[in-house]
Amino acid sequence: MYGGAGVMVVRVWVTCSTLAMAYLPSLSVCRIYKKGDIGAASIVPLLSLLINSHVWVMYAYMCKTWFPSFPVFLTGDICALCYLFIYWWFSPEKTRVGRIIAMAIGVLLLPSIYVIVAGLGYTNQTRAEVGETEGYICDVVVVALHLVMLKNLLNVVKTRSTASLNLRALVVGTINTYGWFTFGVTTSNWIISGPHVFVMALHTAGLVLYFALRPSPHAVTAIEEEQVIVSIELSQRVNKAASVTATTSNSPGYRALRSPMAAL
Repeated sequence: MYGGAGVMVVRVWVTCSTLAMAYLPSLSVCRIYKKGDIGAASIVPLLSLLINSHVWVMYAYMCKTWFPSFPVFLTGDICALCYLFIYWWFSPEKTRVGRIIAMAIGVLLLPSIYVIVAGLGYTNQTRAEVGETEGYICDVVVVALHLVMLKNLLNVVKTRSTASLNLRALVVGTINTYGWFTFGVTTSNWIISGPHVFVMALHTAGLVLYFALRPSPHAVTAIEEEQVIVSIELSQRVNKAASVTATTSNSPGYRALRSPMAAL
């Protein structure tokens, strides 16, 4: 039913990596929950997880891809909704965040309504044709979501700084996208493998940039040592200035003398 042993290995591969992708935002969301404040956390990864998971779970349902696509993307869909609720709950700008989430859900209603209406036969399409159309929608969504990553990589090249790159997310994302590409090739599903060519290129470029531009351990140590030296020098100057001030204030030449007119 699910192909040979090789295909089964790939299915397990993408199952684990996709669940890991759904788990990653929980690290940030847990910090938000513990601190009771969103801090500098961005809502973009949470929205991306929701949008990506939702369109793919509908595709998996229409194409009857019960393993691995349907359960892993359904899990991602549910997790994303939970993450977004926590983010909204602890946000100091509930109205603005709520509006953003509502807009994302509103956009997702369009393919959802199409799948429901077409699935009921009102568009005179077969289930396979509806699934194929939804698959093309998924491809557009995948490319659109990763344009944000492309913009980030261009900014990394421009600034020569990897501060905006998360190594953990890059590694898990790379494993995941290579897995889905392999799954699409082994099952001859080009709707799945097609957009992942673009995503693989982005993640590979991200890893190359991260390791090429990150500061070396020696450079970091040198910077830290320089900061310590500067701190010591400033401390010594401050102490010296304080000592001079104290000496000056205690000098007899600068003591306040009693006015001789006071005795009169």
